[in-house]
Amino acid sequence: MNRMVILDGFRGYFLLFMAVAHYNGLLRTPIGMIHHQYLGWVEDAQGFVFISGLVVGLVYGKKYLKAPSVQTIYGPILARIRTIYSHQVGLVLILLAAALLLAPLAVPDLVFYSDAPVTFTLSSLLLIASSANMGVLPMYIAFMAVVPFAFCLLHRDQVVPYFAVLGLCWLAAQTSLTGIALYNFQLYMVSKDIPANFGLYFNLLAWQVLFFGGLFFGFRMAQRKLDLGFLHAPQVRTTFFIALTAIALLAAYDIVVEFRLMGDEYFGRMLLRTDRAIFGVFYAAAFGIDLFVVVWLLQAGPDDPLVWVRRVAAAVQWLFTRPFLVLLGQHSLHVFSFHILVFYLLATVVHVFELTPMARAALLVTGVSSLYLAALCHAWMQRRETTPTAMPVR
Repeated sequence: MNRMVILDGFRGYFLLFMAVAHYNGLLRTPIGMIHHQYLGWVEDAQGFVFISGLVVGLVYGKKYLKAPSVQTIYGPILARIRTIYSHQVGLVLILLAAALLLAPLAVPDLVFYSDAPVTFTLSSLLLIASSANMGVLPMYIAFMAVVPFAFCLLHRDQVVPYFAVLGLCWLAAQTSLTGIALYNFQLYMVSKDIPANFGLYFNLLAWQVLFFGGLFFGFRMAQRKLDLGFLHAPQVRTTFFIALTAIALLAAYDIVVEFRLMGDEYFGRMLLRTDRAIFGVFYAAAFGIDLFVVVWLLQAGPDDPLVWVRRVAAAVQWLFTRPFLVLLGQHSLHVFSFHILVFYLLATVVHVFELTPMARAALLVTGVSSLYLAALCHAWMQRRETTPTAMPVR
């Protein structure tokens, strides 16, 4: 099977459940609580960033390998950055217009735009601020700008320095000093009567480890050097079962923390240790464990002697190659941007109207289903652009 199919399937899966999580944060429906993010510090944004890095490494890595130099690959990279930035600009201007038009309603999720229309808009366009759920686009732009230099390191087989830099940046993020510095700058601006609200909800020094970790594997695939044969070793199979146990323990522990079963004081301490913005130790460990389990199932699971393992492996393969997920993944940028617009539409509806539980559930289903409208429209536009124009009759 084409590797891009299952990669798009993963991206589509993460987009779908990212939308469920974002929309249900507004709607608070029981059906929206059926979500894997409540079990073990692994969220869709993490998987989405990792897979996106992997796809960049695979797709742009092939282009780079045809003529390995920073200069030759920067053209395609800059083209992609322009496309992503156009989505950023479009969303910011749409949300600014919505905030100004709906100012009398005082929609909470649009308050940054309505309270400081000039400074917050400029900050968003400069990629140092974002409103809710929009931090991924500025993050991608920053990461894409560094991709050519990452390719140079990997092409020279400087793998250890490559991961040393990733680790050093991640450690720097754990100090939270960059966030504190930005917050102090925000306070300074406010003290000068200049309304400001900075931050992307993601610490780029931390989340880069996901993107560039994925980029490494994608580039190795582009080089045809990714050898996963070691996963068939007996000791790695044993590690798989240990990892399954770890997933179960992390899920149970997440429930203990989330529902404050150890009391409010313990919950407060764990909240400080599990900062999502800096992709803390719990998030990093849980993601690494889940990644290993999924990759092992796809690579070694189909040949395992245990029937239930083979069935689980087949189920994973089947799920992430479903056309309805692949479609979303193939048009991920447009689907992501559209899901932002739907989020703010729902935020306005929830703020204005008193909704019954049934209405909230219906809005959740409708909102998630609407993602396919964006995917299908973009697919239609692509087909229209690539269809040869008929020659005029003379």
